[in-house]
Amino acid sequence: MTDRVFIFSGPDIKGLSFLKEYDLSGCTIIAADCGMKILNRLGITPHTVIGDFDSMDAPSDDRFQVIRHKVEKDDTDTMLCIRHALDIGASDITIVSGLGGRLDHTIANIQSLGFILSSGARGRIISSDAEVFLLNAGSYQFKKKNGFSMSLFSYSEKVRGLSISGAKYETKSIDIDNSFPIGASNCITDDICNISFSDGILLIVFSRL
Repeated sequence: MTDRVFIFSGPDIKGLSFLKEYDLSGCTIIAADCGMKILNRLGITPHTVIGDFDSMDAPSDDRFQVIRHKVEKDDTDTMLCIRHALDIGASDITIVSGLGGRLDHTIANIQSLGFILSSGARGRIISSDAEVFLLNAGSYQFKKKNGFSMSLFSYSEKVRGLSISGAKYETKSIDIDNSFPIGASNCITDDICNISFSDGILLIVFSRL
C-alpha cells in the first residue's frame, strides 16, 4: 500500500482525459460503489471497492477486496472510502468525480475534505471542470492554471490575515468570513500566485471557465 490514495466516487463522468494530468502509478485505488463504472471505462483494477451497492450490484472479482455496508448508515459511500484510506495510512487522498452530481452529495464531499484535513491528511476533489481543496493557515504557491478561475472561501467561521499576490484581485492581510463570498471568481495572472493567511481554514476552488 501507499500513502497516496485515489477514490473514484459517484456516477460516471462525462470526460476522463483530464486524469492524464495526474500520476496514478503506485497509488492505492479505491472505488466507492458505482465509481467502479469509471474504473471499468479506464481499464483500471482497484485495490478495494466499498459501498452499500444500492446503485449497482456488488462486484465479484478475486483481484480486489469488496467491503459491503448496509444501506442504512451514517456515512456516505465516499466517506466510508475515506475512512478506509486513513485506516491504511493514507496521507494524500484524491476524490475523483465527487462534484457535479447530486447537490447534497457534492456538499457532503466538500465537507469530507474537512474530515480529511482534521485527520492530518491532505485531500482534494478533482473533475474535468474543477479542483477543490482545503488549507490550514500557512503560506502557499500555485502555478498559473490557464482557462480556470480561482475562488477562495472561508470554510471556517473566519479566515484571518489573507494575502494574495500574482492574481487579478490582490489582497494584503484581510479577514474574510463564511457568510459572504468575497473571494469568488479571481484568477492567477502571474506564473506563480502566492497565498498566505494566519488563521482559519481556506476553501480553494479552481473552476474551468
